[in-house]
Amino acid sequence: MKKPDWKLWLNEKKECKFWLDEYIRKKILKKSSDESRLHLRRTDHNLIFANWIIEKHKDEIPEVFGEDNFYDWVINIYYYAIYHSALALMSKEGFMSKNHSATLAFLIYHHYHSQKALEKEDVELIASSLNREDIETLGVSKELREKACYDIHESFEKKLTEQIREQAVDFVNKIKSLLK
Repeated sequence: MKKPDWKLWLNEKKECKFWLDEYIRKKILKKSSDESRLHLRRTDHNLIFANWIIEKHKDEIPEVFGEDNFYDWVINIYYYAIYHSALALMSKEGFMSKNHSATLAFLIYHHYHSQKALEKEDVELIASSLNREDIETLGVSKELREKACYDIHESFEKKLTEQIREQAVDFVNKIKSLLK
């Protein structure tokens, strides 16, 4: 069986739809009530915590842990801030996801290919606001999170952490503006 590939979904609407339908059929994606506010609360929670850990890297972490750092964990936290904002968008539209790839399939299909909206008055805003770059931010941050979790040889420098922080804040702000 084929494996899900979010990069392929960006280029091939039919492939994205195939996976979207599979996730719905398997109940990995399903209808739900709007819990977008709870997801946004978790988003903010993650951003605050990740920023706090970065601040601790200036003095406290080196004092306590020497040359050890925790940038891999910061990358994970920023990814989850991005992910929860994506779940907030889905939830506002009446869906929930139990899987990161399913979330990507939903967003790519509904907000990149189909350009559907949250509500009628949001049609133009969504069509112009959530673009390929935003979807790629979610996909790339997912890949970074996976490397941070599983690749013991990957070196995570402060520069990479700052980059993902900037992307996370931009993505989250865009989703929040769509949900207002």
